Amino acid sequence: MNAYDWEPPTAAEMAAWEAQAAEFERLAAEHAEERFSGRSDSGFVEAEVDGNGRLIDLDVSADALRQAYPQNIGPDTIEAITAARAAAGAAGREKAAERFPEVFA
Repeated sequence: MNAYDWEPPTAAEMAAWEAQAAEFERLAAEHAEERFSGRSDSGFVEAEVDGNGRLIDLDVSADALRQAYPQNIGPDTIEAITAARAAAGAAGREKAAERFPEVFA
């Protein structure tokens, strides 16, 4: 078989693929509405993101300004946002793998 010898998908195959795509879109929309949080290792900064990783809230502890190294607030902020986004990504992959194990095998 070469690149020119192919059978077009059947109507049933197309319908199955379209249904699967619609289910992926539904899961993605549902996941986007969820909230995930992450905290810096120091505990001074906490971030909240939606399922798409967009920053929703950021909380910097008053203690962060009183610490010996307030210049760490920036890296702590990045750390907290990264942790929240990692949680959102892991949860999304887990849900998708549960629903579509054949895709994530």
